[in-house]
Amino acid sequence: MDKIEEAATVIVSLNNYRDGHIKDYDLIKSVCAYFDKIKNEEITEHDKKFLIYICNAVGIPHFYDLLGKFNQNTEIDNFDLNTLSSVIYESTLYLDLQNKAHKYQKQILNLFSRDKLNRYFLSASTSFGKTHIVFEIIKKMNYTNVVLIFPTIALLSENLEKLISDVSYSYFREKYSIHTLSEVTEFADNNLFIYTPERFLSFKEKNTNTIAFNFAFIDEIYKIDNEYLLDEEIKENERDVAYRLSVFYAFEKNVDVLLAGPYIEFYNKDKKGYNSSFDDFLSKNNITLLNYNRFEIVNKAYNNIKTKKHVEVDSQLQFEFQTNGKTDRLIEILKQIKAIDENSIVYCATRAYAESYASNILESKVFDSHLDKNYSEFINHISKNFNEDWIVVNSLKKGIGIHHGLVPKYIQKEIISLFNNGYLNTLISTTTITEGVNTSAKNLIVLHSKKGDKELKKFDAKNIAGRAGRFLYHYSGRVIVLQNDFMKAIEAEPEGIKHKNYDLQAPKDEIDLFYSSDEYLSESDKLRKTDISNEQIKRGIPHEIFNLYKVVSRLDKITIYDEIKKLTNSEIDYIKGLIRTINFKMDIDYDGFQVILKVIRPIVKNQKLQFLIDYKGQANEYSTLTHLTHFYLTGGFLGSVKYKMRSMSVDKAISETAEFVYNTLKYQVVKYLGVFNIMYRFIQSQETNKSFDEVTGIDRLLVKLEYNALTDYGRIASDYGVPANVLDYYENLDDKAKSAKLKSNFDPYEKSIFDKVEKIIKGSD
Repeated sequence: MDKIEEAATVIVSLNNYRDGHIKDYDLIKSVCAYFDKIKNEEITEHDKKFLIYICNAVGIPHFYDLLGKFNQNTEIDNFDLNTLSSVIYESTLYLDLQNKAHKYQKQILNLFSRDKLNRYFLSASTSFGKTHIVFEIIKKMNYTNVVLIFPTIALLSENLEKLISDVSYSYFREKYSIHTLSEVTEFADNNLFIYTPERFLSFKEKNTNTIAFNFAFIDEIYKIDNEYLLDEEIKENERDVAYRLSVFYAFEKNVDVLLAGPYIEFYNKDKKGYNSSFDDFLSKNNITLLNYNRFEIVNKAYNNIKTKKHVEVDSQLQFEFQTNGKTDRLIEILKQIKAIDENSIVYCATRAYAESYASNILESKVFDSHLDKNYSEFINHISKNFNEDWIVVNSLKKGIGIHHGLVPKYIQKEIISLFNNGYLNTLISTTTITEGVNTSAKNLIVLHSKKGDKELKKFDAKNIAGRAGRFLYHYSGRVIVLQNDFMKAIEAEPEGIKHKNYDLQAPKDEIDLFYSSDEYLSESDKLRKTDISNEQIKRGIPHEIFNLYKVVSRLDKITIYDEIKKLTNSEIDYIKGLIRTINFKMDIDYDGFQVILKVIRPIVKNQKLQFLIDYKGQANEYSTLTHLTHFYLTGGFLGSVKYKMRSMSVDKAISETAEFVYNTLKYQVVKYLGVFNIMYRFIQSQETNKSFDEVTGIDRLLVKLEYNALTDYGRIASDYGVPANVLDYYENLDDKAKSAKLKSNFDPYEKSIFDKVEKIIKGSD
């Protein structure tokens, strides 16, 4: 590296910026590139002064701090006037004694003022540090009641752990009572709620007028638009509805709001096909747009490798490919990256591809020299509790992590931790890597330009590419594209986000009819809305009942009501028998459960779930779903896996169990059973002349299926992600002998997880 030539390039960029010839985000790229090149060079006192000057000129003093991670001595022996002025400027970015923002985070923080309504929508790069600034806004504004809405339980628990355990977040522990469960029995003077959209809606249903929020933060707001959902496969999915309803209920009178998302593009008003719905949403709710999409605090270097033999990525990484096949080239790339002691994320379109490529890498023996002694307790644990032949176990032994939606949650979490801490060389993932997971990969290798069988949008591709590099870990990340059309998606014409509740032309789901103002409803929409309301009135179903389980349509609720009204006395007795079984031993009575399945079947739309209800085997007596639910309740996840392993491989048994538990049981079945429960309790309250709250339903089963836990401590532990034995301990705290025995039998890995989650639980008590 010619330091003089490279420094001259930065100086030219700095002068061009000051003369207005380039934008600040272009200057960031130039300064970031210079730091990336010099980070491993021997730097002199003069170099240090120049580096501290340019990082403060661009407003990101963290660039200089990061040099310490590359074993650079950053102490400056003597200060000149330029260095002193740089340090003085840096002091203006400090938010407290240990914590500082970069210039662009500070710009957002400065927008918030106590003498006005503060509502902003921030779209920024993945490296921008959006969540960091949220907590600083809360501190600055001294809010009383705050709700933070994150897309996943993983992010919910990550932020809870940070607030409870991290010394730099002590302000929040001291000021707020922190809540993550929707059932809150006691409120403090100051409350901070951390929820997913679904849990926020559940809280609102249970606490209509209890809490007035002062500030609401909603992350990954693009999910209000169904076209932006990152699911691997097309399936029944109402996350866009949950997000739109969360936004609707978050916008209470006088509440400050920050909405955020990565790389969200916006419609050009002057171009054909302009859709005004999102702009209308912003303007009608007094939200100001903050577009920081181009501010890549960590550079991205794209390398589209097709059939070239010689590829020079940069000074550290060059390839002389001996093969043309994608798998062979992937192995060559991983071998080279391992040789320079760096890590990689490998993006795949599907779960099947992720596991297949992991098998191919294992067969290549490229990582055979890898040692797993630093996490052998984890490998021993999952080998014992799952199976030593599971592809996830075999991959971990060679330094390869597999991350997709059908890997049990606590194992996903541990794999990410091992990867971020340098114990794994490679992480093979689907789009789950973009769903609320923080990683520290230098390299991203892209094998496909699809998510499932759908082509990636520009937004998807940018979000995936955002996993290359991470702020405070790297200056630059490499995106290596292997024989696919990923770059076409990156370079595609951007598509703006839409909000269907503010779009007259958008076809409305029935739920959206009741959350869209009349100006955005067609005449036929208004008639549908009136007809539905009339059907509700005919049956005398009050609004407070209809407003429960908001993501299920009103007509579906009416159907359930009608089906329950048709039941015979003997069928009602079967349901009461089921309720007694649930409350006595947390299992299901087959006959009672079968009656409920008959009631909900007319509103089930998912084909897989329809099959599980309809198929009753040769005996033609009980649904497959009834058997599977029983095995899950009595044996848990692992019991269900062992049951399936009688007839299939371990990999397939775990995948099918995870598909059933995470997608079918916890999401779809809970939703339908929940609607049954409210209508059953309402009808029983009418017929027995009792209040709704006095009627016992299947509530205990719903809690168990949703959380896999019944107690508050158990549910927090379940959110955090713990092995089954640790969860059992928290579920049995009232039985001192049983809980003591469970604890004494923890294996070393379970003991380490228990020690971590115990701090979280005691801190949130």
